[in-house]
Amino acid sequence: MEQVVVRMRLKLRRENEAKKLPKPVQQYMRRNFHLLPEYLDLLRCFEYPGQVSGKEVRCINIFSPSRAQEHGLSIKTHAELEQHAEMLLFRGYIDQEGNTYVADRRPPIGQAKTAGRVTEQKRKEDRSGSV
Repeated sequence: MEQVVVRMRLKLRRENEAKKLPKPVQQYMRRNFHLLPEYLDLLRCFEYPGQVSGKEVRCINIFSPSRAQEHGLSIKTHAELEQHAEMLLFRGYIDQEGNTYVADRRPPIGQAKTAGRVTEQKRKEDRSGSV
């Protein structure tokens, strides 16, 4: 019984960990966004079940751990990524037939720098308790 509980905890922990991008997602992003394989290797994702147009899919949220670190964040769970939505770079899904779709959620270049400053200011305000 104890082994079953340990296995279940390990499985839940693995399911909640950020993973490398699945190959079909990497291929889609190389083809549609012209991203380099070296860059794609640095990205991580969280997968979770979902529905699109009434069909079961594996939803995928993609972020950059190094970008999160630059902003003083350490994103270890899907919930943490949801709390810091500005760190979400791409969102997509893989359907049961293996078809892949990914949407680019990166802010425009000029806005990305502003968003980083706003995030840093918000974090300082949160720490100090001011609004």
